Amino acid sequence: MSYAAGAMTYEHETWMRLAIEEAELARGGTGDNPWVGCAIVSPQGELVGRGHTLGPGEDHAEMAAARDAQARRQSVVGATLYSTLEPCSFHGRTAACSRSIAERGIARVVIGMRDPHPRVDGEGIAILQGAGVEVREGVCEAAVRRQLGSWVLDQHPHELLRHAASLPERDRSAALADAYGVERARVDAVLRASHGPDARR
Repeated sequence: MSYAAGAMTYEHETWMRLAIEEAELARGGTGDNPWVGCAIVSPQGELVGRGHTLGPGEDHAEMAAARDAQARRQSVVGATLYSTLEPCSFHGRTAACSRSIAERGIARVVIGMRDPHPRVDGEGIAILQGAGVEVREGVCEAAVRRQLGSWVLDQHPHELLRHAASLPERDRSAALADAYGVERARVDAVLRASHGPDARR
């Protein structure tokens, strides 16, 4: 890895950790939505907007950050947007964030973790890339997964099962509990439910 590439990786992680901090401000106030944080950084490397997911039917983190930049009279054209979770790809209670991001002229999107929602899971990324937006995934992914672990188990347990399939059976539940930052009993309950009452623990 070149020095420039290493410096860029460090910079991405620094801004993503700010987005992770922002996400914590949303915990407990998002209903069935995930608590997501976002930071928007100018081409000159300056923070121009930040935000987090609001209540159901209100702005997701990416749009909250864009509105923050607008309130500061800062342009987001050519900027890099850091989001802890993949921007959504469909119009539900709010418009699709991935389309709104592309329409605002943002040049690059850096994502912590893919959204496990079956209607998103890579579709948000595809929309962004189709619009010419550069996308980088997996920055601080382990930290984001732990931050959103309880939401994943509540709303999208299939994500945990998908992860489980890649792990050796021995100590699988302990490894998953650590990866998602939840109690082992919650992981065991999901694993049991997926295999029936006679499944091995």
